[in-house]
Amino acid sequence: MSLALIQEAAKEVRRLAIAGSPLAVGDFRLKKLVAPLQQAGAKVPVFAQVAKAVEDLVNGSEADSASQLLNLGTLLNAILYTQGQSGAEGERRELEAFTTNSYSTKTPSRLLKPLVQALTTTGSGRHETVLSACERGVFTDLRLIDPAIQALGDSYPELADLVAERILPGFGPGIVPRLKTGLDLKGKKNAARTLTIMHQLDPAGSLEICKTALEEGSPEIKAAAVGCLGKHDGFLPLVLEQARSKNKVVRTAALEALAGHDRPEITQLFCELIEGKAFGVLAGPLKSIKNPQVLNSLIAEGLRVLDALIKGDAEQIVRFGEILDCLEKRKNPECEKFLLTCFDQDVKISKLKAAKNSQSRGVDVVARLALLLCDLGSPKAHEAVLEKRNALPSIAFGEVLRSAILTWSPEKVFEEFAPLLGEKKGAGKQKGEAISHTIWTTRYSGVAGFHLEIKPDVLENLAWDPRWLDAAINADLEILVCCLARPGHKGAISFLLDHLNSKSESWAGLIIEALARCKHPKITETFLDQVGKKAKGTRPLDYDLQSLFQSARYLPVADLSKLDDFAAKLDEKFLNPFLEALASLRAARISETAP
Repeated sequence: MSLALIQEAAKEVRRLAIAGSPLAVGDFRLKKLVAPLQQAGAKVPVFAQVAKAVEDLVNGSEADSASQLLNLGTLLNAILYTQGQSGAEGERRELEAFTTNSYSTKTPSRLLKPLVQALTTTGSGRHETVLSACERGVFTDLRLIDPAIQALGDSYPELADLVAERILPGFGPGIVPRLKTGLDLKGKKNAARTLTIMHQLDPAGSLEICKTALEEGSPEIKAAAVGCLGKHDGFLPLVLEQARSKNKVVRTAALEALAGHDRPEITQLFCELIEGKAFGVLAGPLKSIKNPQVLNSLIAEGLRVLDALIKGDAEQIVRFGEILDCLEKRKNPECEKFLLTCFDQDVKISKLKAAKNSQSRGVDVVARLALLLCDLGSPKAHEAVLEKRNALPSIAFGEVLRSAILTWSPEKVFEEFAPLLGEKKGAGKQKGEAISHTIWTTRYSGVAGFHLEIKPDVLENLAWDPRWLDAAINADLEILVCCLARPGHKGAISFLLDHLNSKSESWAGLIIEALARCKHPKITETFLDQVGKKAKGTRPLDYDLQSLFQSARYLPVADLSKLDDFAAKLDEKFLNPFLEALASLRAARISETAP
């Protein structure tokens, strides 16, 4: 007899055993096997038994799915073991075993596959896929260890750093032997990440490797080794030696390692470097150093350079910018006083043209000062920025707007800045774009690539005057309408539907979310229509399509059956991410029906 149908059924049963037995109920892949199995059962009775077992499973309840899936799997295995090949050629050997903090292998296959692809292949959208899984706590599955280790050398640095900083350390010290096996002391950035993780997970056990790496490794490896050894007091003299290294990468790593220690010899070193010429390598270390003597030395140097700028010495713009780099994220009174002192000289500084060795102009320095004052977040700093709002360069308008929304009432912010949305050119256009960017950022603060220094509790309660929505529609600003759309506003729904069906549309996911927020009655039909259009000739990891899939979480739970029926017609390469996007709706349905 032909075993093709039995083998196909066994393949689907194995898939569902990995994914979870409740997903077998209503599974369309198993359903389509019932008819051919029944037809074959007319001649071979065992096929009819398999067909009945499949029917019982797909038409049964989730409560009985586990036992029915086991019965079906047992029957299929019995057939294959008696009629098919049950062994495999190969050499027997003992499997390598080690302990980790994670021991799960329960990740569903449709979630595991795109993660492995994102970690081991190339293409757009992979960082978002991995980051989303990381934030959901998916990286507890042992099968993801090797793909994650491979991703340490990914061509996209942000993805490699994400794996090194947030994913691999979570597996625990058990992965150190695996990391050590692939460590190349002459390697580049991926080897440096590997050494750093090894030391993080096993500090004592990796010290000898770090010392060897410092002697024999490439510059990247030496820098990583210095960073690791700098966490141990006994190795600080060795790290101090590397602070004088001719290699800039190693020297910078040594200074960053030393910044965490408050010792007289380290304080003296930093004070000497602040007064010297090689100031560029100090930005990173000085952001974290807390010694008041070092900070006073930095501010004194800043005041000296400020005096030179006031006198018209444009050559000092570069050095002043390096000093401002060192003051980022600092919110102590001394820094605020220094920044306000510099900001008071905005008129004179703005007149400076770029020096021969730089593209930075005086207006760029003033804009940077406004940014640092906004980042301080104090009422005094915001007031200083707003007082000069009409005199500041247009590139600083974002800081003006940020200070306004944190200081003024929503009505005053609208009345002051709403006319800028209609500007089409010049400084007015730049300011209008800054308004759109700020509203976008305050609504989607978690979106990668967008940044706004506003505390989460303030951001959550931030209100925009309702008139902004009409202004955004009149200015034909699609993204802004998506951010501000609200129920009961018919103009917003009409506007969004028109843009969704336009040929130039590229924000379908955001529009679907906005329409769902507006309680659009045909939201599910609109979503499925867009998926059908975009799934034609698009790559599986296309970011726009992934974003559209993710917007499914905002659809009504009652329409889940429509979405499942659509999935049965969807191209195979889009099926897994589409079904994964429906997971939140399935969870919501289970929650609604739970007693």
